[in-house]
Amino acid sequence: MSDTIVDRRDDSSSGPPPASRPRPDGSQAVKASSLAGAWRRFAMRRGIALVVNIVLLVLVTFFIVQLIPGDPAAAIAGEDASQTEVDQIRVELGLDQPWPVQLGTYLVQVAQGDFGTSFQYKVPAMQIVGAAAPYTFAIAFTSLIIFLVVGLALGMAVGIITRGDRHRWLDHSFNIGAGIVSSIPAYVQATILVTVFAVWLAILPPAYSPAYNVVQSAILPIAALSIGCIASVARIVRREAAVILEQDYMRTARGWRLRPATLYAKHLLPNLLTTALTLSGIILTALLGSTLIVEAVFAWPGLGSVVVQAISEYKDYPVIRASVFVIGAISLMFNLAIDVVLGLIDPRTLGDDRG
Repeated sequence: MSDTIVDRRDDSSSGPPPASRPRPDGSQAVKASSLAGAWRRFAMRRGIALVVNIVLLVLVTFFIVQLIPGDPAAAIAGEDASQTEVDQIRVELGLDQPWPVQLGTYLVQVAQGDFGTSFQYKVPAMQIVGAAAPYTFAIAFTSLIIFLVVGLALGMAVGIITRGDRHRWLDHSFNIGAGIVSSIPAYVQATILVTVFAVWLAILPPAYSPAYNVVQSAILPIAALSIGCIASVARIVRREAAVILEQDYMRTARGWRLRPATLYAKHLLPNLLTTALTLSGIILTALLGSTLIVEAVFAWPGLGSVVVQAISEYKDYPVIRASVFVIGAISLMFNLAIDVVLGLIDPRTLGDDRG
């Protein structure tokens, strides 16, 4: 009887049979499998969305030139040309065809990577855009890095200093100042910068010129694009930092007397990166549009100058279409890259609730 009791106790204390016991690494395997599935679904969703957006972008680039006033054939022929000469140029450019025929021809060309030949320069439109695009993207992405780093650091610093309603005067002054600066258009800031640093102080070139160093010529355009964005990012990051600093885990970390470098760099910064990167993807789209305008202020030889000339002087449809497509495609690819980085930082941003 005692042996039987002992055996039963042994059986009851031994836990569930081996087949029903969880594997030591079972939860990790399930978690890894769920994460891999989330990435696959994310890649499928974003891949389909990217294709759809590219198709829509191609259609927009075709129809947008129809809204531009003026006749490309008349612009190319000149003021003294006869109507017969204008009609002949229109036939040569294919502008005499119905727009469905023009659209079909355009789609076939774009599918082959050809956006047509420039009406004015008689070279492939993408060749002109390819020569100007590096100048535009150089100042645009430099501005992106600057406003992301400076805006994140500034907003984080002000959020830490004003934590728990400390230094309320600084909090209010920062919000008001950042709001005012972010509301000033980039081209107005560009004009102010030229007046101050090029005219009054005469320490920087007022516009791009081969006579000046290209780095010196780029300082004012980059500053004009960065200042407002820095204010926007810093203002939102400060608000986000104020919320995060009052979370329970941050209070616990402060209770453990962690060093500031560990407390803020390890526990606060990763949470703010999600906000900052999301903002950078949104701001970049507007930044690329502002870049085209700022380039005109500083005579920067980028896509802005190309688009302005193509619209105002030549009505150069192929160049306009190629420029708009390149800008739109870069914006789409950058936003996709931001989403991938966010997914690596925080898998919850993959937008998948399963697993």
